Amino acid sequence: MNVFTKKFISPGFGAGSLEKPHPAPLIRKSFNIEVPPKKATLTVTGIGFYRLFVNGCEITRGLLSPYITDPGHVVAFDRYDIKPHLTVGENVIGLILGSGFRAPILGNAATLTSSARGDVMCALVLDLDGDTIECDESFKVHPSPILMNDLRYGEHYDARLEKETDGWTLPGFDDSRWTPAVPCDVPRGEQRLCASPPIKTRFTLTPVRIWREDDAFVYDFGRNGAGLLCLHTDIPEGRRIAVEFAEYLMDGKFYNETIAGGPTSEAYPFGSQNYIYVSRGGEQHYKTSFTYQGFRYAKVHGITEDEATPELFTFDVMSSETRERGGFVCSDEILNAVQSLTREATHSNLFHIPTDCPHREKNGWTADTAVSAVHMLINLECEELLSEWMHSVVAAVAPNGAMQGCVPSAPELFYNSWCGPGWDSVLVEVPYRLMELRDDLRSARLAAPHILRYLVYTLTKRDERGIVSFGLHDWMPPHDTVKAPRELTDTLMCIDIARKAALIHHRLGMSEVSEFCLNIARGYRDAVREHLMDKDTCIMAGACQTSQSMAINFGVFEECELPMAFAALRDFVRGTDYHVDCGVLGMRHIFRALSYGGDTELAYKMIVNPTAPSYADMVRRGETTLAEDFNAEGERINSRNHHFLGDVSAWFIDTVCGIRVNPQMDVSLGRGLKNGRFSHFDGAARVDIVPHMPRELDFAEAYHETPYGKVKVRLEKVKKGWISVKVTATGDVYGKILPPEGYHFDGCGEYILASGEYDAFAD
Repeated sequence: MNVFTKKFISPGFGAGSLEKPHPAPLIRKSFNIEVPPKKATLTVTGIGFYRLFVNGCEITRGLLSPYITDPGHVVAFDRYDIKPHLTVGENVIGLILGSGFRAPILGNAATLTSSARGDVMCALVLDLDGDTIECDESFKVHPSPILMNDLRYGEHYDARLEKETDGWTLPGFDDSRWTPAVPCDVPRGEQRLCASPPIKTRFTLTPVRIWREDDAFVYDFGRNGAGLLCLHTDIPEGRRIAVEFAEYLMDGKFYNETIAGGPTSEAYPFGSQNYIYVSRGGEQHYKTSFTYQGFRYAKVHGITEDEATPELFTFDVMSSETRERGGFVCSDEILNAVQSLTREATHSNLFHIPTDCPHREKNGWTADTAVSAVHMLINLECEELLSEWMHSVVAAVAPNGAMQGCVPSAPELFYNSWCGPGWDSVLVEVPYRLMELRDDLRSARLAAPHILRYLVYTLTKRDERGIVSFGLHDWMPPHDTVKAPRELTDTLMCIDIARKAALIHHRLGMSEVSEFCLNIARGYRDAVREHLMDKDTCIMAGACQTSQSMAINFGVFEECELPMAFAALRDFVRGTDYHVDCGVLGMRHIFRALSYGGDTELAYKMIVNPTAPSYADMVRRGETTLAEDFNAEGERINSRNHHFLGDVSAWFIDTVCGIRVNPQMDVSLGRGLKNGRFSHFDGAARVDIVPHMPRELDFAEAYHETPYGKVKVRLEKVKKGWISVKVTATGDVYGKILPPEGYHFDGCGEYILASGEYDAFAD
């Protein structure tokens, strides 16, 4: 294991508590340079977070640097070239340290009992032409104006205290009254340079409406998002501004019960995301340092009507830097809105780690990423973010193979509850999708030994029938009515985990391990067919959309059984009057199973169904990000900013417009399960165009940038029974173009992938 340094220091303040939080420490090191260095490299970490200053200039890589992780698993470092900031004579390195997962006072509640919890720490190595400076007692410490900070609970800043430390990052500052730093033990996590992209501002919003409510003023920024509320003020010294946040209005009133829920006090009156600022007088600009906010509405206490101006606040909407590399637009504005909702919810939940929501939890629930990995990778350049997170995921695999359902989290928790195969599947799903869509084997190599250990662990969970049932079920179905039995969804997930594990190990050249995994998958399939499938009707246990679509997509049915299986799925969709009736596990599969069976029209009808539960209902009620559930307006709707119902966006691109990257790999996966052998697949340079365009659309257009080139497809109705298929392919991609479902090309069944316009006619 790489070790950058064994010299860590802390301020000696302790972890603090909700009743008595400790201030974020300022840490300062002054040193002299006699001649300009040829090289000046600084490798630094803050546990939990840091802000970095050199000679008065902040050079921090991004918000919440270096990373969000449990230091018992991973200790992330950043590296800077600070030569441009140094000068001959005295120089100063300054750090402000935030709590992060090291010293939360509320945060993810699990971290309060973590064995890795304690005083915040930092370490650095400054290399000046081979001479090094590392952390020791010569570093000086002092409390900052940040009196409380917590990733989930918020931040309290008293700007009056700035007067005590003005100029602390500059040479010549008198730090004689500051205390020496305290050397501390080295965290046990893996030390590594953070490869995850930094968190940066995407765009800035200004309020679209302000109104008085009770003794406060509500600012509406027009859309839901995640980032930093920025205060711009000249209010008098000593004035206390307190802000609470919400995603929506209930009966026209500010409502945040679904995103709060933590303890409150006189000092911290809100259940989460407390934003407390005390003015120092004069012109001031403030935004939090070690947390961020998820919201649309900000309710501001402590200002007058004259002060409640549009200029008082702006909203920096942020995300880890993830360039867009896929998109979709069509003639149906509902589908366009669903694509936008998915994109914005995904951005809101990529803050170093893939989170569930940006407000009440900010947690790395593993199922959320498992079901979202495809739409994340098809739409956004996020492989570095996912690959970095996988280091925390594999570190969370217990010696017996058990997985945590939330990563990062306390090393001791979420192994026996809030987990299960649907959640644990992320251990395989992320490496598999990186291999499929990006030809990226890094996470596969990293995870391979842990995947094997997990599969053996699932074998210990089987009952006498060979069926698995533990942990969570098909989470968050409409009205919280779970129809798919947990024993079915769990065992189906074990089939998928094992067959993908087999293909991963096959790709890594580990044939014996691959065969072992494949045998496990086939054993689980046999158990499902024997005990949880009606062979006369080809209906799975639970007789619902989730059960049937997962079984279809995971290869449970024989070829001759598929017509009956598809017919049953159609009946389940019609039986709900074309409404969604799945939780997060089923939603990953329902539309794909319908298209697989030639029923894209039914999938489209479910999406645009105007009444809840449906995506169209989310659009109708004015959501700007995906909600956590399909409950109707007037019912309790949980988070309004989750991404785990977003695979529909990938379906738009890879199924409606038919941009299929590495299509042979999916075929190989199915053949391996059925006959025990994997067939050849070309990789992500192979792109086939296999459209399934609903009759109701006049046009549909999508693009995706593969590692080798960009493919764009536009399907447009010329007249009844005639669709123009316009393809643009650049770079080193190859494959074939098939006509849209229900159509044919005159004179040939398919074309070689190339830029051009191809006419397709109804069969």
